Amino acid sequence: MSIRSKFSMLREYLTPINHNSNFTSTGEISPEEFVKAGDYLTYKFPTWEWSSCPDKLQKDFLPKDKQFLVTKHVPSYQRAFNYLGIEADLDEDEEELEDGWVKSHKIHTTKKLPQEVEEIDELEDLVDETAELNIDDFEDLSKNENNLRKYDLYICYSTSYRVPKLYLVGFNSNGIPLLPKQMFEDISTDYRDKTATIENLPVTYNTTSVSIHPCRHSTVMKVFMKHAIEAQKKKRVEDDSESSEDVEGIRVDQYLIIFLKFIASVTPGIEYDYTMEVF
Repeated sequence: MSIRSKFSMLREYLTPINHNSNFTSTGEISPEEFVKAGDYLTYKFPTWEWSSCPDKLQKDFLPKDKQFLVTKHVPSYQRAFNYLGIEADLDEDEEELEDGWVKSHKIHTTKKLPQEVEEIDELEDLVDETAELNIDDFEDLSKNENNLRKYDLYICYSTSYRVPKLYLVGFNSNGIPLLPKQMFEDISTDYRDKTATIENLPVTYNTTSVSIHPCRHSTVMKVFMKHAIEAQKKKRVEDDSESSEDVEGIRVDQYLIIFLKFIASVTPGIEYDYTMEVF
């Protein structure tokens, strides 16, 4: 474990818990708001679920059955460094947020994105009497299977930064855990040396993960909230509403959905839409 990782764990341990709500002013959330946001995420997108952890690893300020959120077996077919011709520059309609975060991350390619390799339970599923044998199809399928990785994604609560923190645990197509160097291949080069860290997963024993450092999560969330409020005010004016004031913006229970949308720019090859519908 790196010195940075050990320092991060110590900081998490020593930071006192703050139960006050100041989401709208700082972009941070309390443990209670984290639970509220997690309930909303699991309600809207059942691929995510709450989970518990061993007694010695539990945080007493969270419910025992809601220690962290997890979704498993999220597919990744392409590595971040060669992700189908992804461009480093922003589109004209994209906007760079504070500290290098990207508001929307678009893929530029002339190739069709690979489809998920589906499991076949019955022999009849292999038969298509109207189809012609195409060797290229079999080559593409083999290529996809060789490139396929799957990730288990964990969202924990960071006491030191008062925001969610994402951990990724990767496996190859045979279910063998990926080495840290291999998992870093799925982190965008723009963020690999800035926000990604190798850490032990804090909710289990002896599990190596890649964590996305949460130091700028609240800052980015504040930017998103500002944009949401401005968009709602503009819509009220266009709709001739009586007042463009007192708009709600982003609700705290929507926090994790927005969080996952901007986190996706760090790992462009991992198919987050597999875990949630378009919000």
